[in-house]
Amino acid sequence: MLISELVKKTGLSKDTIRFYEKMGLITAQERQAGTRIYKDYGEATVERLAMISQGKGLGFKLNEIKQLMEEWHTVAMPKAEQIQVIERKLEEVTQKMQQLGGIKTYLLDKLDKLKDDI
Repeated sequence: MLISELVKKTGLSKDTIRFYEKMGLITAQERQAGTRIYKDYGEATVERLAMISQGKGLGFKLNEIKQLMEEWHTVAMPKAEQIQVIERKLEEVTQKMQQLGGIKTYLLDKLDKLKDDI
């Protein structure tokens, strides 16, 4: 599929898709049509982009996602190490949630005080 089709299927921008390709997170096959060369993305690319989006949503950095995808798809990373990576990331997410909870409490208190002054 062409990049425009990939944009429609994933909701990502062309720039984002090109950036991920430049980083080596996804690949495309080149296809010639007349004098023009097009990039052709397979269905596996849609799945990889979904994994990237999910990983980003969970707080993984793009370099971490790339490393994990490379290692997991080549079965180079033992399951015990995969578990450690996920547990470490879960701990980071838990800490961020606690920090956000503190910020939320502060903002709610501030809002209540402002409303009381009206």
